[in-house]
Amino acid sequence: MRVFTIINSETISNIYFITDDNQTEGVLIDPGSFAINVYNEIKNIGAMVTKIIITHNDFDKIKGIPVIKKIYDVEIFTHNSSEYDFKTTKVKHGDTIKIGNDTGVILETPIKSYDSISLKIANNLFVGDVLQTGGLSSIDKTGIPSKLELGVIKKHFINLPDNTIIYPENGPATTIEIEKKFNPFFKRVSNEL
Repeated sequence: MRVFTIINSETISNIYFITDDNQTEGVLIDPGSFAINVYNEIKNIGAMVTKIIITHNDFDKIKGIPVIKKIYDVEIFTHNSSEYDFKTTKVKHGDTIKIGNDTGVILETPIKSYDSISLKIANNLFVGDVLQTGGLSSIDKTGIPSKLELGVIKKHFINLPDNTIIYPENGPATTIEIEKKFNPFFKRVSNEL
């Protein structure tokens, strides 16, 4: 499995393209507007897009899907399939998605929105808008995390191996180890264990 990070030139956010080892087919995570630079990078990689995962229902995550569907024959996975005017496959916690010889597991992670999901595959964790390096994406203006947010960290993230790489929608990748050391919300959950 290979992970390619593509910066969407329109939204300045990360799009992830996960391919099999031979780079023949791949999965796009949160393709956004599918700007021309995204198309060109995928074309240069040489793999066909066969699946799309939408981590949460934001228009800027799905805007380019009509274009993608004209270019590739894709299956689209989302937690909330009723929100879209195109065909999707609904996934829930524990469902699996094949990526080449690897299998990813869906985690329900309702931090950013009620329908947020993350994908755990090998030692990689694709979190959409749920986490960012050093913080959470949805902390309200008080800066106080909700019980739900802390619960998601405790249930899904805190016990992952330290070398698990976290791929957020915004900002650089990080690891569970780094977040345990520097993310105040991970530290708080660790102290409660």
